[in-house]
Amino acid sequence: MKATECLNAEHGVFLTQLDYLEKMLNDKASIEAVRAVVLSIAAAVDKHRDFEEAFLYPAIQRYLGGNFPPVQIMEDEHRGIELCIKGVANGQNDTRELARNFIHILRQHIAKEINVLFPMAEQAIPAAELEQMACQCAERDAAHLPAQSGHGCCSN
Repeated sequence: MKATECLNAEHGVFLTQLDYLEKMLNDKASIEAVRAVVLSIAAAVDKHRDFEEAFLYPAIQRYLGGNFPPVQIMEDEHRGIELCIKGVANGQNDTRELARNFIHILRQHIAKEINVLFPMAEQAIPAAELEQMACQCAERDAAHLPAQSGHGCCSN
């Protein structure tokens, strides 16, 4: 498995969670419930972002240029997502609007990664390197699970 496939699997989960959050907003769920769901999604999005910025984006920049504009755009969007999360976490008065912005920005961001950035990465980065990154992704996830004898693609 390649890192882009691992990350896209997470994208699918995020999109399902965003659909649920949007339904909650449309159904006028309490601010407390909305905040709890945003922060739950945010915890996973933060780990996802950290992996992209530590492993995938630097690899893309190594192969396609240090200031590769699509990577810069993705990092800017990460900051926009983080601002929405911080606003919700801090209990700002416009929690519902921040949650809607979070949904909108994250959906657009995911679409750009799936349709533009990740295909570019798969063209530019050798498959073996993407597979090694996937092992790092699996190891990141395994750190949150009970001890196991191997990490799937990483057990040699």
